[in-house]
Formats: sequence, structure tokens, C-alpha cells
Amino acid sequence: MKDEEIYNIFDTKKILNRPASVTISSTSGLAGIAYWINNHYGLTGAQVLDKRSELVVFLKNWVDRQYEQGRDTVISTRELEDLVEAWAPGKYTAED
Repeated sequence: MKDEEIYNIFDTKKILNRPASVTISSTSGLAGIAYWINNHYGLTGAQVLDKRSELVVFLKNWVDRQYEQGRDTVISTRELEDLVEAWAPGKYTAED
């Protein structure tokens, strides 16, 4: 996120000892999907993906197709993890 304060008025890192999270749905954009990946996998520095990343674009296209085909629920963490693993086997490990 360019300015997390726009979306989250609290400092969740300080208050809850964890970063803000996002849910992926029909309204998610490339930046939101990139944020989910970076946050979920704890990517930092040179590892951080931006909205131009091939993985981010792949996930965005998959999400869009889901809703074009009539889906009306949010995308689960498990679905996203499975897609990331299929795209880049063994490259990313979730920060649980």
C-alpha cells in the first residue's frame, strides 16, 4: 500500500503485533493482491513484489475469472496459497 493510513487508521503492527491484512475479492486490484502476497509470505527488501509482478498479474486474472463465472464469495487463503505454489513451487512459505 502506498499509504496504509488511508485504509487502516490504527497501527496494527504496534497494537496487535502484526501487520494489517486484506481479503481478496471481486474488488481487489493488483496492488491489493501484491500486498496480500508480501504480507502473507513476509517478503521484504528485494523480495517484495509490486503490482507489475507476473505472479500478481496471474493471480489478478484468476480472481477476475472467478467472479466473471459467477463466484460471489471471497477468495480463501488456501486457494491463494495453492495458486502461488502452482506458479512458483517451493519458492514461498507462509508466515504463520
